[in-house]
Parts: sequence; structure tokens; C-alpha cells
Amino acid sequence: MEEKNEIYIPQPLSDALFDLTPKQRKFVLLLVHSEGLKSASQCAAEAGYSKKSCRELASRLQNPELNPKVVKAIETEVRASTERYRCSQERSLATLARIRDQATSAGNYNAAVAAETRRGQIAGLYVDKKEILTGTIDSMSRDEVEKKLQDLKEQYSIETSFEEIKELENKS
Repeated sequence: MEEKNEIYIPQPLSDALFDLTPKQRKFVLLLVHSEGLKSASQCAAEAGYSKKSCRELASRLQNPELNPKVVKAIETEVRASTERYRCSQERSLATLARIRDQATSAGNYNAAVAAETRRGQIAGLYVDKKEILTGTIDSMSRDEVEKKLQDLKEQYSIETSFEEIKELENKS
């Protein structure tokens, strides 16, 4: 008994496919949306062309002199696919907003906060500051070290008053 594999034909993203025959349309959709996972001859066979001649037919279908409508449809569908999946700031912001809203609705607040944080980063609301220090304390003089410690105390409001506690000698 012969096994029938169901072939998924994606929806067209452009209007250029409507001037083609049903087999040509399937070939274009499979070729463009397989993204290198299938050869042109595999796409031709899955589109319904003869398995014996699908390699030659795939070549002919991609020849602008023999099939200009098919070639134009391939180019148009590739452009439409590229535009649909193009990454942009606006698209990322909208996608993350949807993720945030869905996560909030599901009660997953960690994911919602993470999505909102990423949105803020994209919008430039958060700035990562990184300071690379090349010197070491060993290369500083005692006066420089004391000055730096004093600056840090002032910057971070470090209390520096200490009470001296003397250990009591145990007299037995």
C-alpha cells in the first residue's frame, strides 16, 4: 500500500502568484518558503510535476526566458517574505508588548517583566554602563589609595567611626 504524505503549501504573501497555473503557484510557494530545505526539483515534484522530469521542469520554471511570470512571481514572493519577517524596532516593540500582555493575562509576571524590560531597552530607556579599570591598587601610592578610599566613603556614605573594644583578660 502506497503511503501518502501530506504536503503543506504556505499561503502566498504577494499577488504575483494569481497569474500562474495551480502547479506553478505551488512550485513558487514551496521553493520560496522551503528556504533552502528542499531543492527546486523536490519542490517541482511536490507541486505535482512528474517525478521523472521534475529536475528539468524546475530548471525551466526558473528560466526568465521560458517562464518570465514564474520568475517574477518567485522574486515578488521572496521580497514579500523578506518584508514580512524583517526585524525592526517597531515590530520588536509590538511583539514584546503582545508577549507582555499574554504573560500578564496568564499570571506569568516574571515573563511580563522581562518582556517589558526588553521593550525599554529597545526604546533606549535603560543604559548599561560598564567601566573597565586597567590599574590595580598595587600601582597606586599610599596617598592615592587613601584619597580613593575617602572618595568612596563620601560617595557611598560609609560611616567610619568605630569604637575600640578591648578584650578583657580572663583572670582566674
